[in-house]
Amino acid sequence: MKGHLDLLAAPGANGATVLRRQSFAPPIHISKPHVDAGWLVVNLASPTPGLFAGDVVEASVEVERGARLLLTAPSASRIHTMAGGVAELRQQFRVQAGGALDVWPEYLIPQVGSRYRQRTRIDMEPGGTLLWTESVAPGRAARGEVFAYAELRLATDVYVGGVQVVRERYALGQGSVAVQALRQRFAEAYYASVIAVGDAAKDLDLRGTHALHDPEEAWVGASRLGDGAMVVKIVAGNSPALRRTVERVRGELFRGMGMTGASLRRVTGAPLVA
Repeated sequence: MKGHLDLLAAPGANGATVLRRQSFAPPIHISKPHVDAGWLVVNLASPTPGLFAGDVVEASVEVERGARLLLTAPSASRIHTMAGGVAELRQQFRVQAGGALDVWPEYLIPQVGSRYRQRTRIDMEPGGTLLWTESVAPGRAARGEVFAYAELRLATDVYVGGVQVVRERYALGQGSVAVQALRQRFAEAYYASVIAVGDAAKDLDLRGTHALHDPEEAWVGASRLGDGAMVVKIVAGNSPALRRTVERVRGELFRGMGMTGASLRRVTGAPLVA
């Protein structure tokens, strides 16, 4: 499949964020957006059970000044077993000054023999805000598939005012040095990266985040990447431990930035689409 996603989030007539533009094609689908805690919440789903060999998805998302957009997903993203070929996701995000983007999908689960490549570029204007969360499972651990995928390549670049503040590259595969490092503490290591960028992130106190480190459940480390950018890395022993830790880390970051996060699941709120 050659799928796509194209979204433009902007302030509506009453100031609440709406989707001024939306277009998508399988294997991508979006639910009806709703507002929670001042954020427009958009759930990304797949009408197929995941990505297969040869699938390519192109995504473009823009957040205008005064808009707040949360992109999430109701279930994990599965990369299915492949006899050959590769699945790809190429995505680009743009955040204007005064806009805020929060991306928190569910786990990426690469199945045995799968190959997946993801490239992400995020361009921000000074005065924009970003919270980027990415998490990867070791595979279908309940079925005994642990780091049995063939290839997993993730590339993320973040620019503020044309200046690069984040550059992440992961190349994982059976027996790779990176996988060996992940498994040094936990045999079934679950991994997450949380990136915060923006003026509100300049004065974040890292002590609260460092305090979440638990040698028995989840290892947590935080670093400043430059003025107004920081990253938190998490390696946990199982799925519930990673989820709890990511939620706590995000809570610390939101509090430190003086912001309130939205709920990932719809509880109340009226649909709001332009």
